[in-house]
Amino acid sequence: MFKTQNLYQNDEPWKKSALGISSETIGGWGCLLTSVTMMLNGIGYNETPLTVNEKMKNAGGFQGAFFIPSVLPYVWPNSAYRDMQPCESSPAPTALIDATIAQGKPVILQVDWNKQAGIQTHFVLVKEKKGDDYLLYDPYRYPGDGPDKEVLLTTRYKYNGAKLASEISAVLWFDSYSSTPPEPPKKTSVPLPAEKYILYAGEDDLSLRGEGSVTGYLWKRMPLGTELICLEPKTSAKAKLGVQGQWIQVQDPKGDQGFVAGWYVSDVKGKPASTITPSPASAPAPAAPPKPGSAPAPAAPLPPLPAGALQLIPTEELSFRSKPIVSPETLMRRVPVTEKLVCVEPANQAIAKIGVTNQWLKVRDAGNKEGYVAAWYVKYASGSTAQAPAAAAPAPAGTVKIKAVCEQVALRNQPVISDASLIKRVPINYEFIITEAGGEAKVGKNDQWIKVKDATHQGYVAAWFVTR
Repeated sequence: MFKTQNLYQNDEPWKKSALGISSETIGGWGCLLTSVTMMLNGIGYNETPLTVNEKMKNAGGFQGAFFIPSVLPYVWPNSAYRDMQPCESSPAPTALIDATIAQGKPVILQVDWNKQAGIQTHFVLVKEKKGDDYLLYDPYRYPGDGPDKEVLLTTRYKYNGAKLASEISAVLWFDSYSSTPPEPPKKTSVPLPAEKYILYAGEDDLSLRGEGSVTGYLWKRMPLGTELICLEPKTSAKAKLGVQGQWIQVQDPKGDQGFVAGWYVSDVKGKPASTITPSPASAPAPAAPPKPGSAPAPAAPLPPLPAGALQLIPTEELSFRSKPIVSPETLMRRVPVTEKLVCVEPANQAIAKIGVTNQWLKVRDAGNKEGYVAAWYVKYASGSTAQAPAAAAPAPAGTVKIKAVCEQVALRNQPVISDASLIKRVPINYEFIITEAGGEAKVGKNDQWIKVKDATHQGYVAAWFVTR
């Protein structure tokens, strides 16, 4: 279930206000604006359609009355916009929608609000699954609507077969980096230096943080090419350019100050900072062209994943690279915060790197391509289901001891990763006794849980975080 408060585009305080930079009104055409407002409030903000309308206008988030969701993270850093998936001519991905809302994540759907031919576009926010239907936060208030009235999608929007697969004509996928945005630190103001040294954002979504750390408060995200005034002496700042783990204090064009990653900025506009400058002589020789009539060589099969391979998720949109080097030449693509990656390194080796600056992890992305990501921009999701090791011979319950393979392994009251299920965390080599028959056969397996006990508690541990 996604929890928020229902807001209506046609409520008095804003229904007559101009939508974006157009002559249309929020009451008439502000369904996506209002759905997004409800979504933002559900991830910890406190907005109204009016405030979101104004902030998006100031950020360039409208083309006329057209709302541009990809601008959202630049204004509300805790939000992440993944994609819009059209499905007007194909069945809606209801299984994926179900899984997403079951995790409490926001999903906005495009539906047809009118029986006229064609799609009369309307956007609604999903609350939860109910039977074979979805309960909605509908941004348009119909007669009799109110916070306590349930609105089912196919009961209200039923002009294309009254089935979820056919009534949904597009899906907008969103996410958040945390359940609530952290409290911002107190802002400080550093005087501008006499010698103005200009830097430029070398990648899209460059983070401006409250301190020089990947865990520093995220003030905002800035697009590629944003001009920044360096607040440090030019000599010391220049030495940090392209250096992983180095941070530079800057001021953005709006006068906001903070820190940016030195390895993602440059003092030459349009040229990202790089830790390596390839020379022409180092470029590999081009492959010989295939002979006429010859078939291309088949792609080499991917190596098997290690037992207990970890699933990782980005803490913010990050770069997927061909080599563990920050360079324009190594960037293959950007990975959204909602995409899961499978680490192809052994779990005990990978665990020590996660969240550590200057460490890299070799991973496999959703498209089955392998590359490298910065370990300080990912966090643990779960064990991967891609491979499981061979089962060991079962032993009687209550006699087998297992131990944690890393620090901070969680003992939980349910086999579910959540704050509510956590009993405690234990150090590396901490011992448990298995209390379920055959539990030792799960040791090291992906997405398996083992029922255990210690001297004071009973519960579950992740099988991929323990060993015999």
